[in-house]
Amino acid sequence: MIPEPIAIVGIGCRFPGGVHSPVSFWDLLQNSRDAITEIPCDRWNVNKFYHPDPVEPGKMYSRWGGFLDRIDQFDAKFFGISSAEAARIDPQQRLLLETAWESLEDAGLVPEHLAGSDTGVFIGVLNRDYSYIQMDERNRDAINAHTIVSSNLNLVPNRISYCFDFTGPSLPIDAGCASSLVAVHFACSSLWNGECSLALAGGVNVIFKPEISIAMSKAFLLSADGRCKSFDAAADGFVRAEGVGVVVLKPLSHALADGDAIYATIRSSAVSQNGRGSSFTAPEALAQQTVMQKAYQRAGILPQQVQYVETQGSGSPMGDEIEAKAIGAIIGSDRSLGNDCPIGSVKTNIGHMEAAAGIGGLIKAALVVCHRQIPPNLHFQTPNPKIPWEELRLRVPQSLEPLTNKDNQPPIVSVNGFGLGGTNVHVILQGVESLPIDAAIANQPQIFLMSARSPEALKAFAKAYIEFFTAQDNAAISLADICYTTSLRRSHHSYRLAMVVDSKKQLVEHLVAFLAQESRPSMFSGYVEQHKNSRVEENPGTECAQMLNSLAERYTLEDSIDWNAIYPHGGCFVRLPSYPWQRQRYWQESEASRQDRLGEFNNVEASSVVISNGSQIDIIKQWSVAANSQRTDLLSTYIQAQIVQALECEAVQVDVQKPLNSMGIDSLMAVSLRNHIVTNLKIELPIEQFIASPSIAELAQACHEQLILKNLIPTIQIANVVEEIEELTL
Repeated sequence: MIPEPIAIVGIGCRFPGGVHSPVSFWDLLQNSRDAITEIPCDRWNVNKFYHPDPVEPGKMYSRWGGFLDRIDQFDAKFFGISSAEAARIDPQQRLLLETAWESLEDAGLVPEHLAGSDTGVFIGVLNRDYSYIQMDERNRDAINAHTIVSSNLNLVPNRISYCFDFTGPSLPIDAGCASSLVAVHFACSSLWNGECSLALAGGVNVIFKPEISIAMSKAFLLSADGRCKSFDAAADGFVRAEGVGVVVLKPLSHALADGDAIYATIRSSAVSQNGRGSSFTAPEALAQQTVMQKAYQRAGILPQQVQYVETQGSGSPMGDEIEAKAIGAIIGSDRSLGNDCPIGSVKTNIGHMEAAAGIGGLIKAALVVCHRQIPPNLHFQTPNPKIPWEELRLRVPQSLEPLTNKDNQPPIVSVNGFGLGGTNVHVILQGVESLPIDAAIANQPQIFLMSARSPEALKAFAKAYIEFFTAQDNAAISLADICYTTSLRRSHHSYRLAMVVDSKKQLVEHLVAFLAQESRPSMFSGYVEQHKNSRVEENPGTECAQMLNSLAERYTLEDSIDWNAIYPHGGCFVRLPSYPWQRQRYWQESEASRQDRLGEFNNVEASSVVISNGSQIDIIKQWSVAANSQRTDLLSTYIQAQIVQALECEAVQVDVQKPLNSMGIDSLMAVSLRNHIVTNLKIELPIEQFIASPSIAELAQACHEQLILKNLIPTIQIANVVEEIEELTL
């Protein structure tokens, strides 16, 4: 039985070369940009670890790589994560949280509406550089409860599931360089098996330490000039790269019913293993052929129908030859003369992203299908002479080529991958025909909504929208579709802006006025605590500007309005700019470790570690001699100080009346806080009382009652206090 196609409805990605969205990724691909640079000074001191001689101990012979910008920064406040925890969370988790949100926005799915759903998360991940930094013996004093929880690879997808409240399968996948493509395979399998109704699949890779690059140099895996010259006679290895990519997947029938925009569909996928091949580390042509055959049989597709293959294509002379021959044996077989199948590799643009390599290739393939174009393969000058190109009916594109429908069917492309250790994976994609869209009525008043979680983010959003609406590429997007999307296909945060406009020109003018802090008729802004609810019971009609103005104002004052009443017949979803993250630097590393990596070339200050050796006697002494009316406040101040230390924040950021979990105190920190308090105060408080997330004021009252029950006041003598303090300071 042929499985139902799986629709790719959303994409989030960050790749080398400043790529931060599918739009910027496609711009890089179609314009043949090379994103490889010299290793940045904030990763390691390249001069300290570089040597042109591959056999030089402790050195690498490559100075190059594909790297992400601002890898140490994160919008912790957006996700309700404390500064102390954020600094210890693996940046791979942090990158994925933001990219997962972007992928859902790109799909027009509101994350809050998915809370409690059976959404699955499948992430390819294998790099542990930040964990090694955290666990470095020179960083021992900074280790706390967050260190172990935040560094385990199995928690990379779990962090997404927890933050978004997804209850479907949540699995890390480590299949070497095939990891993220295998993650896509398992996500599709989970959807086909009914284990989840929506899935996020992808991969992530970051590079902070030089040791893996040194090891790869000793194995002669790296390209000396830092370029993946896939399928070229001069191919001499790959160049390491960072990246993160996430795709949102759902059954095609669901996507069509929901009015989603679809990049491409996944028709089939298959995974296999080499078994005992010629070498533990070498790819096997026969095993790759077998996995391809399985994928095409499951999809009911003839291999000859494939119009492009995104390959592993890492630039290894042997690996390229084996892969090309395997593809030619299946996809090139029985192809007519002149109907050679083009093959390429995104690694020639952005490098080898290791655990994220497969998702990079899949996203490229989805964009190829969506845009109906095949980008050129970089660094291809002389075809590898060991590959019989004519016999295999394969070729490498060297310019931007059209991808057209054949036999009145949307185009079919494939993604091939394999990993060190013998995993093989093949995924088949097909385009979908665009549905006709009813033309929107011009010069008709519409409500445009915009919201964020801080005033700064709201302003950044306005700037992003101005740039988006004035771009020539977006001129065809209608105002009605924009307003429908911001009303029903985006999250509504606390800081809000609403305006009634009748053209995109007027919309841009209003946004410019908002940034200049100027008022405009029919433009409203405000802050909502998100505790009220309001419903629109009647359809106000699209020409009732007064009603629209009333709704726009109410939006900035009240939590929820039923926008379905404004769009009783639905609307057309369009992809708009993603949330403007307000990132700060979060990094935890000892000065010794930092200097070992960066040496004199580093100009970024290391984050500090606060270590407290406060006396447990002081607070008991102060409480015992204080007036009864002041004792609860004294304990409240004491507990607040413990939380300030745990969160590594300012006291003004800790409200004694708010629940602990609203400040970023999770269960681990609650246990640690409880143990500290009961030890220092010599009282008994059940752990359940802390896990229930009380406020500081409530905890202070509970501690006060316990101290009274213990009748500590008569038993504490000043002489004893002084003696005990002297003992603690010895």
